[in-house]
Amino acid sequence: MGLFRTIASTLILIIFVYVSHQLTRFTDFTWRGQTLVIAFLALLFSMVIGTLLFFWKEKHLDHRPWRDRLLNGSLLGMAYINFLVSFVILRDLIAFVESLMSSTFFEGFYSSQATATLLGLPVLFLALGNIVVQVGPRLKKVPLHFQNLPQDLEGLKIVHVSDLHIGTTLPIHFVKKLVDRIHEIKPDMVVFTGDILDNFVEKHETELTLLKNLRAPHGVYYVPGNHEYYWDAEKSLQAFRDIGFHVLINQVANINLGSALLQVAGIPDPAGHHFQHEGPDLPRLQRHLNEKSFKVMLSHQPSLATKIQKLGVDLQLSGHTHGGQFFPWNWLIVFFERYSKGLYRLGNMRLYVNQGTGYWGPQLRLGTYCELTEIVLRKDSKTE
Repeated sequence: MGLFRTIASTLILIIFVYVSHQLTRFTDFTWRGQTLVIAFLALLFSMVIGTLLFFWKEKHLDHRPWRDRLLNGSLLGMAYINFLVSFVILRDLIAFVESLMSSTFFEGFYSSQATATLLGLPVLFLALGNIVVQVGPRLKKVPLHFQNLPQDLEGLKIVHVSDLHIGTTLPIHFVKKLVDRIHEIKPDMVVFTGDILDNFVEKHETELTLLKNLRAPHGVYYVPGNHEYYWDAEKSLQAFRDIGFHVLINQVANINLGSALLQVAGIPDPAGHHFQHEGPDLPRLQRHLNEKSFKVMLSHQPSLATKIQKLGVDLQLSGHTHGGQFFPWNWLIVFFERYSKGLYRLGNMRLYVNQGTGYWGPQLRLGTYCELTEIVLRKDSKTE
């Protein structure tokens, strides 16, 4: 962990030097203007590095509001830097292409006015991204057709929640709005595919009480993501059991609906192994799967889909990726995650990846939205 912090801090420092140089070296700022820009960037970068180093080892329950405010401010600073670096790189790339096509230096790209615009654009993006979050969870309806769907499962409505990230940056009213929205949908079943809690349980009893109000005729099911393991996983899992969630750790829940058998299986995130907890055990699950049942697998990580497909699962529901959450990662996520968001087909299995009902880090989404998924099972002889 110490090595990782060193590498991360060094990388941030390199980015700081690059951005500072590109924003001041070619402008017509006075030395005072250049000093002001560099000082502003130094403050932002030092906040990010300092806060990351401090909170990385923050494992105490003592709650101090100033810590939350510091963390929230630093996360906004991190998002500002993300946008600023992206714009600087794009400008440099465009200027480079221009230089290949023309012998004259494209001075307009590096004027003081252009630099001021680059420094101001991230603020606009932060504001737009925050508005998306303030709107709250947006419902996405996804009808899924299966040739082998039993008639008694026709029209079964599943609400899928993932990556809520209940923590210091997620307002309580966001959770309340989510619960109210789910009640309006009146699902037959609710499933949570991990990263629901991202802090100590004791700090978020109010949010858990709100989630306790969720009801569905065929139950509320939950599997942990990687973030639950960062904050005392045993207490986290027990907290969800205490509010009535069916916590599935390499387990299968059998639901009889008329003559049909619906099996809801769940596996923990592979991060469990790193924290001396139980990890995914697909062979164990397979022993409990009925060949004639309709099978739904809950897995935080969509990357396990190729292995899960071999179990004869009909539908896998996952999250984890956030769809990249905000620019430019919403474009780049496809290079890191094979299944980044939305619907995929692997043989006879469908995989649906929720892009995140909440968010991680700063209160913003840009190029994505907070997704609440309503999945309706349909019997159909056609292939999609």
